[in-house]
Amino acid sequence: MALKGSVRAHHDNKKEVASSEGGIPGVLGIRRENKNKWERRAPLAPRHVQALVAQGLKVVVQPSSRRIFTDAEYCAAGAIVQEDLSECATVVAVKEVPSEVLLPNRTWCFFSHTIKGQPAGMPLLDAVLEKQVRLVDYECITETGTRGGPRLVAFGAFAGLAGAIDFIRGLGERFLALGFNTPFLHVGSAFMYPSLEEACRAVALAGDAIRKHGLPEALCPFTVVVTGKGKVSQGALDILKLLPHAMMDPHDLADVCGHNPNCHQLHIAVATSEHMVQRRNGGGFNKKEYYADPSLYESVFQDAILPYSTVIVNGMYWDARFPRLFTHEDLSRHVNSGNDKLLGVCDITCDACGSVPTRQFTSIEQPFFIFNALTGIAANSLDEPGVLFHAVDHLPSELPREASEHFGDCLLPFLPALTATTAPRVPDSNQAELLPRPIRGAIVAEGGRLTRAYQYIEQLRKLKCEPDSFDAMDTSQAFGPHGLTKPPACATLEITGHLFDTRFVNQICDIVEAAQAKLQFLNVNVGGTVRDKSSMTALVCTHWEDKLQEVLVQIQGAAQDAAVEVRQVGVGPSDAAAANVDELQQLSTWTGNPRHVLVLGAGFVSAPLVEYLLRRPENRLVVASLERKEADALAQRYGTKVTAEVLDITCTSEEATAKREKLIESVDLIVSLIPASLHVGVAQTAIRLRKPMVTASYVSAEMQALDAEARDAGVLIINEVGLDPGIDHMSAMQMIDAANASGQGRIVGFSSLCGGLPAPEATSSSPIGYKFSWSPKGVLMASQNSARYRHEGMLNVVPGKELLANASPLILN
Repeated sequence: MALKGSVRAHHDNKKEVASSEGGIPGVLGIRRENKNKWERRAPLAPRHVQALVAQGLKVVVQPSSRRIFTDAEYCAAGAIVQEDLSECATVVAVKEVPSEVLLPNRTWCFFSHTIKGQPAGMPLLDAVLEKQVRLVDYECITETGTRGGPRLVAFGAFAGLAGAIDFIRGLGERFLALGFNTPFLHVGSAFMYPSLEEACRAVALAGDAIRKHGLPEALCPFTVVVTGKGKVSQGALDILKLLPHAMMDPHDLADVCGHNPNCHQLHIAVATSEHMVQRRNGGGFNKKEYYADPSLYESVFQDAILPYSTVIVNGMYWDARFPRLFTHEDLSRHVNSGNDKLLGVCDITCDACGSVPTRQFTSIEQPFFIFNALTGIAANSLDEPGVLFHAVDHLPSELPREASEHFGDCLLPFLPALTATTAPRVPDSNQAELLPRPIRGAIVAEGGRLTRAYQYIEQLRKLKCEPDSFDAMDTSQAFGPHGLTKPPACATLEITGHLFDTRFVNQICDIVEAAQAKLQFLNVNVGGTVRDKSSMTALVCTHWEDKLQEVLVQIQGAAQDAAVEVRQVGVGPSDAAAANVDELQQLSTWTGNPRHVLVLGAGFVSAPLVEYLLRRPENRLVVASLERKEADALAQRYGTKVTAEVLDITCTSEEATAKREKLIESVDLIVSLIPASLHVGVAQTAIRLRKPMVTASYVSAEMQALDAEARDAGVLIINEVGLDPGIDHMSAMQMIDAANASGQGRIVGFSSLCGGLPAPEATSSSPIGYKFSWSPKGVLMASQNSARYRHEGMLNVVPGKELLANASPLILN
């Protein structure tokens, strides 16, 4: 008979039972990790538990004979070691928690692998919602409390450290299979050492041997390309730098490979986005632009770097929006051309068919495979022909002690606040406001629903496909930065005709449904008789622009068949500009005198102005900016009627002053969109050269001082007249004066919405239905100003703090 607590060969050690009761605030649980036999990490080390107990928290730890820290160590730190976690209001773990053991109505913290809509994680997410769990995902705990900010709780560097150590071991075994003895053969996997320090010592000893005896000449020059500069890549670099090495620029790899090799060192290059891609239509690399719209770029890594790389250590972030570094076909092409220098790939990122052609993940016990680029076959034997691949997706577990100590240091500051309350039973509760901002931003779900910041996951669930099918599916337009879906592409349609008799309403619904798009009727007016036409306003949204255009073409076709009028409104500036290019080309036969306009500045505000001015065929524009690429971009976008100039308004040199005056003298009108402080200098030159000028800034004291001088010169200088008051008041007086002049009635009231009309195309992508056309900060600050207006003869005053609360619904016909 087996004794209680002894090992049983047929016992399921993973079995746990979930409780349906709630937890107690101030009680924290640490779940035992059992995803696989190698998972020996813990979210908190005993010293972290001791610190929490000292603050008055109760800590319950599930027993584990596999964990790197013993149960006795946790007991000594003040924890209670027991299986039952039901009294814990908050439970922390490392890896995903099986759905069946999720304690309901608790706060659970772990890496959920759900935030990118990963198909494998969706059953777990469903269980989280069903059990009303508050899910905090470590991957989303950032400095800013928003996705994409610097992460605060992560194992990143340890993945790089362990990955590089394991890869060196694999290279030793692979080179032996190829007939070469190297010092790499004396390095083991990271888990084979009692500590990271011991593992580093083994790598350093291999480095001493390379420094003394060198590597086989057939392997040299031994070039190592590390992708990315994040924590993963930095961890890998820390290990590689223990070997004798020379750091180099990726652009110099070809030169190194063309000279006599130095076999006593490695040549290490760190490749970032600027080395990997180029702009499709020419022009320099712009990091901000690349991450905002990767489709503008294409990979050059496969020809500029791959042929000169002995090994590649891949540690960069990648998702389906970005170009791949290289593919199976690229490898095959280089093999056939004799440029197959590549011997190994360490894919720490472990994206299946991602930035590199990793066809399968490996395990800690069998960490390598050989990929034959000619046959496309992966083999487990390192004796087969091909490229060595290493792709273990839980590398930090090979360094469990150091990784857990580091992770606990990161997580510890957030736990007192996180354990102070129970998980809310309803979504969008005010409890989250009591939590630190980084934790608030990491709450994926609570109260049975996804939180606002993570509702995009539902969209991803519909769009996600298996990794192998990414080549057949163009998802590049559907995703924004960090894997988030872009706001929908929308069009607002005004529809007039016999909409119901012709069944046009049914047709438009069928078209939208077939396209898996979204349709919202904003307003419907039904004709009074069968002869009267009906009208409606409809909002159509899709996940990307191309699909929207397909839907609109189908709707217009159906409208023609039904004799219904459909007019699109709310077209954005970029679309309007594109639509106007052909029109402007048709008007290029203008035979009158051209009018030359100088636009100073090429920022965001300039594009709509350029598009507007080009509606007049006589206008010829010069866009001047300190940034050449901004001015060139506008010129390329709007065709031959726009030329670009580089101009420094602030430079006082004789040459710069002469260029500035010559440019101003050559035009008929100046529109200044540069910072307000620079307007005065331009205005002084404009007055002297008798050129009218318009600015987008309010009249400053310095500008006001030029009034008499401008009047004497007969030069018109128009500054910002404002919207409210300003254009709104002038248009109001125009309307009122016209009504009074007609003598056909008496005005009993007047109201204006000014700039308060919601942009129809923004209603689905913005919770406040507002499309920012200027500084968001300025909008929000203006929303706190007080309001004064007369209504039915009474003066009404609304304090700024109550302004938004006094909004009232309005239906437009």
